[in-house]
Amino acid sequence: MKEAGKKLAAVSLALVVAGSAVAVPEAAAGYKFKYSGVTVTMDSAAKKLIKKAGKPIKKSVKKSCAYKGKDRTYQYKDFILKTYSKTDKGAEYVQGITFRTNGVSTKEGIKIGSDESAVKKKYGSQKPNFGIYTYIKGNTKLQFEISNKKVKNIRYVANKVK
Repeated sequence: MKEAGKKLAAVSLALVVAGSAVAVPEAAAGYKFKYSGVTVTMDSAAKKLIKKAGKPIKKSVKKSCAYKGKDRTYQYKDFILKTYSKTDKGAEYVQGITFRTNGVSTKEGIKIGSDESAVKKKYGSQKPNFGIYTYIKGNTKLQFEISNKKVKNIRYVANKVK
């Protein structure tokens, strides 16, 4: 009987650990950005978003100071995409996204020009730091710059998960 109890406890523990392992990747993903049917998170592959967004207005490439790869900046009409690669010819990953116009919005519907109250309603109330509300979820910082009670800037920034 004791042996059956030990087995049951081991199985229960294994299920708890397995359940935790499934939940961690979703939490690590953080806030999501969706553009023309393509959804990305920070540190996810940038290839589909780059393809869907089309030819950028401007593109810059420089050697990465963090990796042996390159950092790239793609400027599109509605947003700026920053990527990194770990090797010179390696895959590109999303490092940050900055909104340029109200032609794009967060998954929760906030865009440049939205009311400050809408940000608080969707993401929670907090004290801004120099007019910037910063929300952290998983590996993403989502920042809203507010001026005269309106959203002036939105950016997604990669945040290292500890």
